[in-house]
Amino acid sequence: MADIAIVIVSYNVRHFLAPCLQSIQQADRRGLHVETWVVDNASVDGSVALVQSDFPEVKLIISEKNLGFSAANNLAIREIRAKYVLLLNPDTLLSEDTLRVAWEFMESHPQAGALGVRMIDGAGRFLPESKRQLPGLWNSFCKLFFLSDLFPSSRWFSGYNLGYLPEHTATRVEVLCGAFMFMRSETLDQVGLLDEAFFMYGEDIDLSYRIGQGGFEIWYVPETTIIHYKGESTKKSSLNYVRTFYGAMHIYVKKHYGQGKGIHLVRFVHLAVAIRAAISTVNRLVNRWLAPVLDALVIWCCLQLVSTLWAKYYFADEAYFQTSAHKFLLGLCTAVWLFFLWLGGNYSEKVSPWRQLTFVSAGLITILLIYALFPEAWRSSRAVILLGALAVWVTASVLHWVRQRMQGTPSQNKAERVVALVAHQSHAAKLTSILSQSGVRTENIYTISPERTQADTWYANHLANLPQMIQTLGINEVVYSSESMTLRTIMDSMTQLGAGLVFRIGGDDSLGIIGSPSKGQQGEWYGLEMRYKLDSPQQRRLKRVTDVLLSFLVLLFLPIVWIWTGLRWRCLPNAVSVIVGKATWVGYGGRSQEYQFLPALPPCIVKVPFDGRLCRIETGYARMANMAYAKDYTPARDVRVFWQNIHRLSNKAV
Repeated sequence: MADIAIVIVSYNVRHFLAPCLQSIQQADRRGLHVETWVVDNASVDGSVALVQSDFPEVKLIISEKNLGFSAANNLAIREIRAKYVLLLNPDTLLSEDTLRVAWEFMESHPQAGALGVRMIDGAGRFLPESKRQLPGLWNSFCKLFFLSDLFPSSRWFSGYNLGYLPEHTATRVEVLCGAFMFMRSETLDQVGLLDEAFFMYGEDIDLSYRIGQGGFEIWYVPETTIIHYKGESTKKSSLNYVRTFYGAMHIYVKKHYGQGKGIHLVRFVHLAVAIRAAISTVNRLVNRWLAPVLDALVIWCCLQLVSTLWAKYYFADEAYFQTSAHKFLLGLCTAVWLFFLWLGGNYSEKVSPWRQLTFVSAGLITILLIYALFPEAWRSSRAVILLGALAVWVTASVLHWVRQRMQGTPSQNKAERVVALVAHQSHAAKLTSILSQSGVRTENIYTISPERTQADTWYANHLANLPQMIQTLGINEVVYSSESMTLRTIMDSMTQLGAGLVFRIGGDDSLGIIGSPSKGQQGEWYGLEMRYKLDSPQQRRLKRVTDVLLSFLVLLFLPIVWIWTGLRWRCLPNAVSVIVGKATWVGYGGRSQEYQFLPALPPCIVKVPFDGRLCRIETGYARMANMAYAKDYTPARDVRVFWQNIHRLSNKAV
């Protein structure tokens, strides 16, 4: 029988799972028998192979489908024979003393049924959900309508996350965070396992409620700290997250407050949840479409201004361009330039003005080609188009610069990052290679000694002087080597340095560096792996445009394609599926193991390894062909494969 059994549910978080498991390996056990269980929820990112090859001691349960958080945890818990069970998120890192502190606290508090610990995010900031209260009418109102965010330390407004209680004092609480739930097995035997009605979110509140109802104490223990890279297992900004999270709240309230005096809480939470879900959905849509819509309005106004000025000073007639044909031309120009700005990454990444000029010029060429096809009566003035291109470039550059400044994130362009690398000399070379490969200039990397005494002039400075270095040298990112120092030391340093920096941890056998600027942003991973062009947002946009254009060609020449594919009509639904993004014309082929580690693509109609007339059957051929496609992708390759395989366009997308 084990002393502690740790259960981790993994779903496509391979690069975070490895450091998490390594932090467990490095934990202070001192005679404790610790088992680690990983339940894989049908990941397609190579998580299973990673655990099997690098962590053979881990007990692995492989699910053929995504069971959700509760059901997956229960799979392992039913198999476990241990005194204590720890439910742990894969996007966490334990301190070396975490297991020891949790064990000793539970042993000295026999009435405690469960405990949670102090958690910090990827920027070193305390996570208020480390200690929580059960949802009630008032604290739910404050949480759902952001009052707890506005007054985080108020006893009146911050009851949901108990913000008025000291961060560094152990105290009894009512709710644990699902990222770290340390529980007695006998407690679970008495109150039951996680409720599988909760797919994800809400199950921790439900289980905590039942633990309290069972007569057990729940404690917040801040003597140890863990890092929780919030939101790595799910995309917090996605509509699916909104539906899942608020759906879980409905289930919880209906289950525990559906009768009697709780009916008012039920009605209120249902209303509040609906409002918050609507706000989240609208906010997501605004964040996605606000910038393009504003750019479209500004571009349209600029073109109108150019037209007016040209008509006034060149033709001496302000009404010269007041025709429906000219207005149509301005609308067409706006749409084309907006499309090419999107294609150049103007709305998803930081781009330089020269890159914007390239895509504005591509839009100008496209507009002039279309303009040449207009009948004479529809043509107005090429000078307006040329001057408009200059105006579009200037305004697009200014608007993009303003958006970047308004976002105010500490994470700068990789080429502009100034990094403090805290590592021993023997470990620094590997981390420097990872950073350099990720676009950080080596002259912007300062290597810091982990010890507080600097005994080697090879180092720029030592850890004790890091705060002064950050202020003097403009350092905006700190990378710690987990091989050179303990995770507890790293967490203490992160907390001391405070906000405004990006923190990352790396240096172990995973050959990667992980980090997250804040609890509201997704984590990032740098690694010594092959770079694939299909990882580039721009190349993925080009592939999407290529797919849509090829689909319209299929629809335009449908009778010919129908004959060419052997009188099979599947080419029609295939074209529709590609247009809506449910499929792609050209993609990976073979078994899933031969491409699941590559940049994800929708199901494909034509498989790259088998696009020729002769089928290659050598061992590893499909894997190498898929890797070559992802590494050296070009739209021209898709067009060529599409043309050579027109007879296969009625294949089923898989």
